[in-house]
Amino acid sequence: MTKSERTFLFNVIVGLFNIVIGLLIEGFLVLAGYILLADLTPEARESVPVNVLLPFVLLIGLIAAMSISRSCVIWALDKFNLRDKLDSNLLKRYPRKKL
Repeated sequence: MTKSERTFLFNVIVGLFNIVIGLLIEGFLVLAGYILLADLTPEARESVPVNVLLPFVLLIGLIAAMSISRSCVIWALDKFNLRDKLDSNLLKRYPRKKL
């Protein structure tokens, strides 16, 4: 297998991982928001504009998913010693962690 084939396969796996981790985090945040809003009194529930809060919750989830994914990919590259097996252009996106 060449470096470009391994890099392509790595990118596909990272993409699938990003989708899964993003869905899990977004689902957790929406569920947590639903539970928090369900415990409020009816007056307080009506005063919280869900259609205004939801985009911010989703944006927070997206940023959290991206940072968690980046940390996991950097960890995997270092743990499994994949840096010499992948294309150098890919590795520029995931620099080594400084201890």
